[in-house]
Amino acid sequence: MRTLPAGVALLLLLAWSAPQAGAEAAAPSINNGVAAVVNNEAITLIEVLRQTSMEEDDLKAQMQAGRITDEERKQRIRQRRKTVLDSLIETQLILQEYKTKGYSFPDYFFDREERQRIRDQFGGDRQALVKTLEERGVTYAEWRKTVRDTFIVQQMRLINAKRFITISPHMIEAYYQEHVRDFLQPDRVKLRMIYVAPGSSPNAEATAREALGAVEQGVDFSSLAQRYSDYNKTGGGLFQDNNGWAEREALRTELAEVAFKLRPGQSSGIITLPTADGQTACYILHVEEVKKATVTPLASIRDAIESTLVAKENEKVQQEWIDRLRRGAYIERFL
Repeated sequence: MRTLPAGVALLLLLAWSAPQAGAEAAAPSINNGVAAVVNNEAITLIEVLRQTSMEEDDLKAQMQAGRITDEERKQRIRQRRKTVLDSLIETQLILQEYKTKGYSFPDYFFDREERQRIRDQFGGDRQALVKTLEERGVTYAEWRKTVRDTFIVQQMRLINAKRFITISPHMIEAYYQEHVRDFLQPDRVKLRMIYVAPGSSPNAEATAREALGAVEQGVDFSSLAQRYSDYNKTGGGLFQDNNGWAEREALRTELAEVAFKLRPGQSSGIITLPTADGQTACYILHVEEVKKATVTPLASIRDAIESTLVAKENEKVQQEWIDRLRRGAYIERFL
């Protein structure tokens, strides 16, 4: 373990008298109220608990209701606190990098961010903000600091990403070739159906035969569906997803086998299938259009692929950056 840097020992000593919170699930090593030290700055247990208290209350309620054991509750609390502390350490490292690198965003940036938060979260009502903060036991100064720190972290991430991320045309083309199956548009049919549910008429099969007779006489299928179908009656029996376009996996296997053998303009006979309660339902299918499987051309999804690659590279760059900050910092955890 590395030697405590100047100021850290003093922080721990001062924190010794801090109020204990959540002691039941907290390890003895954090009884002094310090959850971690990052270089010469402490992260308190109170900061962690502010983000975990609601979840911890919910876990307690689940335990009292018998849905989880006390040991499961404690394990989840430990994991949640660890996750939050990891995030707080990362935030502290970035804020310290902001200072070390000599960045200084103008105050009006932070003022603008505060006004935006008040507009978005409280409808521009500053008194509603103050009341909410009082209910949460947070001071206005603490809220302002949180807004400021959040803005700094966001901007530092953007600065870091822009500095290192470049997506070349070759990277886009390589990704397209490697993931070509992901851009496959499967076989599709534009489908309407007359569905006669069991119990919707005195004799479902007789109703289906009557409808089929009209189909065979050339009566418009959508108008027949509006009369006979228990599926999307107002829409003329049109398949309700994707503007009527159905893929195989969207249909019951028995229906898909029939639908994907029909040509445009063709209708099926009556298909009888059992329902979950063992009764019999009747279907008549009608295919308006057919689209065979195709691969989406690169030109139409180039921007989407670029966005995907930017996100992947951003995640990689951010993690490498944080890892560098961690390696160069003194970090002591007590949680």
